[in-house]
Amino acid sequence: MLDLMRLFGQVVEEQSFTVVARKLGISQPAVSNQIRAFEEKLGVKLLYRKGKGFALTPEGETVYRHTLHMLAEWSELMREIGDSEILMSGKVHIGASHIPGEYLLPGYLSEFRKLYPEIKFKLSIGDSLEMAEKVLAHEVDFAVVGAIFDTEKLTSEFWMKDELGFVVSCQHPLSTSESIDLDSIKGDPMIIRETGSGHRRTFEEALAKLDLDLNDFNIALEVGSTETVKNAVRSGIGYSFLSKHALESCEKQGIKWAKVKDFNIERGFYLLTRRSKPLTVIAGECYRYLADQKTDKEQ
Repeated sequence: MLDLMRLFGQVVEEQSFTVVARKLGISQPAVSNQIRAFEEKLGVKLLYRKGKGFALTPEGETVYRHTLHMLAEWSELMREIGDSEILMSGKVHIGASHIPGEYLLPGYLSEFRKLYPEIKFKLSIGDSLEMAEKVLAHEVDFAVVGAIFDTEKLTSEFWMKDELGFVVSCQHPLSTSESIDLDSIKGDPMIIRETGSGHRRTFEEALAKLDLDLNDFNIALEVGSTETVKNAVRSGIGYSFLSKHALESCEKQGIKWAKVKDFNIERGFYLLTRRSKPLTVIAGECYRYLADQKTDKEQ
């Protein structure tokens, strides 16, 4: 029964009988027959056709939820008794906001694959709100985002601290200043991230502590990614505030980092999961690996 549960979990995860058959080195009809045998053992229909693919029946949703939980428990049991029966292979789908997705996760996932070379990854990048929605919709296993989403259905675990700093082009008149006064730059063109990004939310919260908001500034450009912000700053459109993780060797990139007097912007990155849905064995192992890399303390 455990093998059937694993197969069922893989089929749902991959959304494809063919992909699972190829990974297991068996025929697609063999996968279909085993899923049918699983349904017969349980006495319920688990899947139904939907367009060119399939979807879970209400009973299938229940069985899938319990399958993930039971496989996770089995994995924990094997780990505790030192058995290596479980083969750590398959795909983990991670959602990430721009800074962790573009600058942090690639290095950590590379190290993780040295431990489990058979595991593959899919990394979807977008703003924090979009990734939270993907977690809710079961479109990713878990996410790493720049905002807290503690709700009835989502839970966030602090992972890493970040700091936003003032940046301008190396050709900008302010690039030679050691310290910037916030009031002095209100009229200068500013580049900001789009609504929904954790970056923008953090910036607005920092302004609110000074009884300011974005209407007090000259917003010249609103963009959807950190790299676009960097390119816009480099081209001289205006200044911005960017994560320190995105600015290694920033002067080589034509960008200058400077401090703004009495304006410190700090935030955290968070591991985001669904409260009611246990992770698959391999996604859980990846989640725990990332959690173990936790640095600094939550503000």
